[in-house]
Amino acid sequence: MSRPPLLPVARGFQALATAPQWSRLLERGTHREIVSGRRLIEQGVRSRTVYAVRRGRVRVVYTDQDGTETLIAVRGPGDLLGEYAHGDGSEHVASVWALEHGAVAVLNARAFGQYIESAGLGNALQHYMLGKARENTARMWRTANLGTEKRMAQLFLETVEAAPDGDVPTVPLTQDQIASALGVSRSSVAQLLKLWRTKGLVRTQPAPLTLTDLTAVARRASAT
Repeated sequence: MSRPPLLPVARGFQALATAPQWSRLLERGTHREIVSGRRLIEQGVRSRTVYAVRRGRVRVVYTDQDGTETLIAVRGPGDLLGEYAHGDGSEHVASVWALEHGAVAVLNARAFGQYIESAGLGNALQHYMLGKARENTARMWRTANLGTEKRMAQLFLETVEAAPDGDVPTVPLTQDQIASALGVSRSSVAQLLKLWRTKGLVRTQPAPLTLTDLTAVARRASAT
């Protein structure tokens, strides 16, 4: 299901800055294309780099000692990556992987910090980072209290909303990645997707997964 043409939508940190401020932030970085499946940030590694997402979506995941991944978030255009570790050069607490081809602006932490201060965006950055922390709390609550189908619907909507200018609502996650994000087996995800295909909610081939009835998926995400 295609969306109607939309004006560009600001989201993430971009929505907390003015258009000129966001543009100047991007100009201070080095343009880099990102490739689907490549890692941008590695968990446990110290880095003095901040990424501003210009195009394309990424997944942020925490990996425990036995290799189990926990999805932290799906990010997209307008978001920042690595801003938590920029201030003190601490280790990254999660890895970031590209879900599709895109582009980022790469800034060293000093240049990023200097621009945030000079542009008067310190409060906006704090607000943005607190918002991320609240998202993590909400995700943990959903995992503990909601059923698999409702959480899958919410995950799909979150992924679609991370690409606000896309004219087709796609979810560039594999079934393994969906299962990992929901904390269920791959077979459980496969069964749900089969049901949704029969009801006309999704199309799984060709990849990526596409939401063919966005309204029906939204109803499942908010069902009581």
